[in-house]
Amino acid sequence: MNNLSKAIKTAIKMEEDGIDFYQKAARKCSHPFGSRMFLSFAEDEKRHLAVLKDILTDLKLSGSSRVFEEKSPREKIKTIFQDLKDEIKERIAANPDELEALKIGMNMESKSVESYQGALEKAEDSPLKRFFTRVIEEEKQHYQLLQNTHSYLEDSGDWFLWEERGLLDGG
Repeated sequence: MNNLSKAIKTAIKMEEDGIDFYQKAARKCSHPFGSRMFLSFAEDEKRHLAVLKDILTDLKLSGSSRVFEEKSPREKIKTIFQDLKDEIKERIAANPDELEALKIGMNMESKSVESYQGALEKAEDSPLKRFFTRVIEEEKQHYQLLQNTHSYLEDSGDWFLWEERGLLDGG
């Protein structure tokens, strides 16, 4: 088994673990926004998994390129956020389990980025390199969304200060 095959098998396992984690986190999450965010991430991981399995079984990557025609994770979460904005406004405090799930998710996404960086370095095929580059970007967006959500739930006052700084500078 070559290094790229090993990297892809590792990535497949990480995606499977990610799907399992995000589905469980969605079921445990008491807030609809968090639940929908986790389910959205699980769907992204399923898309990644399908392409990785195609690659591993030597199918042509171009036949699976349709998986990237969807919105990016950030665009999907923005839509979810807009759908639930009234419910989110009513949110007072985060459940400690939700904060822990966000931390675990951030750690998983960080490790995924590292793994995909390694696979990208081993890939010689241009479509494969494009795939890994795209997955790295999606995993980074997941990380940023998880981090932002954690910051908001942990201290919404501080989050608004930083995220809505335009209000402070008149922007």
